[in-house]
Amino acid sequence: MSLLRKKSPSPEEQAFQAAISEQFDRADDLSDDDSDTGDEHSAAEGVRDDADRGPTLDFGSLLIPAVDGMQVRAELDDREQVVGVAVMLEETMLQIQAFAAPKSESLWDEVRQEIAEGIRGGQGKAREVDGPFGRELQAEVVVTDESGATSRQPVRFIGIDGPRWFLRGVVTGPGATDPALAGAVETVFAGVAVERGVHAAAPRDLLPLTLPADPSLVAASEEVDEAGEA
Repeated sequence: MSLLRKKSPSPEEQAFQAAISEQFDRADDLSDDDSDTGDEHSAAEGVRDDADRGPTLDFGSLLIPAVDGMQVRAELDDREQVVGVAVMLEETMLQIQAFAAPKSESLWDEVRQEIAEGIRGGQGKAREVDGPFGRELQAEVVVTDESGATSRQPVRFIGIDGPRWFLRGVVTGPGATDPALAGAVETVFAGVAVERGVHAAAPRDLLPLTLPADPSLVAASEEVDEAGEA
């Protein structure tokens, strides 16, 4: 297993960030109902214990199952802060991020529509379909290379709404178009655990990520929200 770093956002990541960063009134979104410290929600109900979970990579708010042959890439912003995690299995890439969400409503339906609008606005294509995690977005994103030539890159946007968090995945590579080749990364996504924390956060704020102290396998040591059971 390798741990690599990359800063440059991909076209599909740019489309997602355009949606997740949509302007909204945080004073309204961060209401008394949604901005509590979350003490009573710091541990999920029905979470598997560590012995059942197996080895994981601990990125702070994300605990990612460690799978033989998996490449792991921490994605950094210009300030060298970790803003996402990508895993590669069987030539298919899965990018993972977790965000704060309100207690009283889900985000994925709204975000999915915004992503689709952004992709279509960039001359791409997007359609909603039923997938293993519920409604998802299958898209073709317009990519421009260094020479200025454009092409279309297939991509899938998948999401899970959890208790006060939202988990999203972006699938590229062969698994974006062939369900038979997506099984490995879908299994990883289903096994991701989200540590929401007890801090107040505005809806759509990225949950903090950190690099593992050791990129080798580490065991989960805290109670977490199990994304695959959302």
